Amino acid sequence: MKQQLSMHNFDHMSSTQVGELGATLHQFTHTPSGARLVWLERPDENKTFGIAFRTLPWDDTGVFHILEHSVLCGSERYPVKEPFVDLLKSSMQTFLNAMTFPDKTYYPVSSRNPKDFLNLVRVYLDAVFHPVIYTRPEIFQQEGWHYELDEAGNPSYKGVVFNEMKGAMASPDALMQKQVLRLLFPDTPYRYVSGGDPAHIPALTYQQFLDSHRRFYAPSNAYIVLDGSMELQPVLALLDEELSTHGAPQPQPEIAMQAPVTPAMERVGYEVAP
Repeated sequence: MKQQLSMHNFDHMSSTQVGELGATLHQFTHTPSGARLVWLERPDENKTFGIAFRTLPWDDTGVFHILEHSVLCGSERYPVKEPFVDLLKSSMQTFLNAMTFPDKTYYPVSSRNPKDFLNLVRVYLDAVFHPVIYTRPEIFQQEGWHYELDEAGNPSYKGVVFNEMKGAMASPDALMQKQVLRLLFPDTPYRYVSGGDPAHIPALTYQQFLDSHRRFYAPSNAYIVLDGSMELQPVLALLDEELSTHGAPQPQPEIAMQAPVTPAMERVGYEVAP
C-alpha cells in the first residue's frame, strides 16, 4: 500500500525516481522549523537515519569537531556518561557514528529492527539538540583541551580532540593539504582545519564552544536523511515532536564563492625528531 507522505507538519515537495539505486527520492520540508528531509525509499531492511548541520569554521580551533564528540557525552533525556558507547553495546544498530567535514557535521545511525531504529533516532535527536554540555563544562575540557601537569609541575595540553589532531597533523600529507586549501580558498571556510589545528585548539573558550552549538545546531540549519524500507508515519511523528519545539526558521549560514586566486608557491617545513 502506498504511504501518505505529507503529515506531522512535513510537506512533501517532490519525488524522483533514482533508477540506478532502484529507489524513489522523496523531498520534504518541516514547515514550523524549516528543517529539510530526504527519504531514499528502497527495498532495504537496513533503515538509516542521519542528521547533518552546516557548520562553517571561522578559525582553526576545531570547535565543530569538539562539538561532534561532546554532544554524544550525554543529553537531557539520556544523562549517562557515554550514551554512544552504551548504544554500541546494547542496541541492535548496524552502524553508529558521527563525522566532521570541512562544511558540515553529520550524525548517522542504522538498524534493521523498527523499534530499535526509532529508539536510536530518539537518542540522536536528544544528543544534538539537548546535550548536557551547558551544565557540564568538564565535557569541553575532556573532549577539547585542558592542562595537565607532569611530575615536575610543568603544564602541557591534553584532550581527546587535541591528541587526535596532534596525530593527524603529524602526517606530511595532512600538512600539505592544509596549505593547499589555504592557498586555493583564502576567503572561505575551507581555508581552515575543520578538525582543529593543535596550535590553535587551546584558543577556543568554553563560551565560544556553547555559542557555536546555539548558532549552528538549529533545525533550520539541518538536513535529515532517511534511507531504506520503513513505515514513515512514526518516524515523522518522532521528528515533528522534537523539531516543533524550536520555533520559526532562522537565517542559515552561507558559503561565499571563492574569487580566482593568484598562483602562489609556499614552502612548508616538516621536522622528524629522533
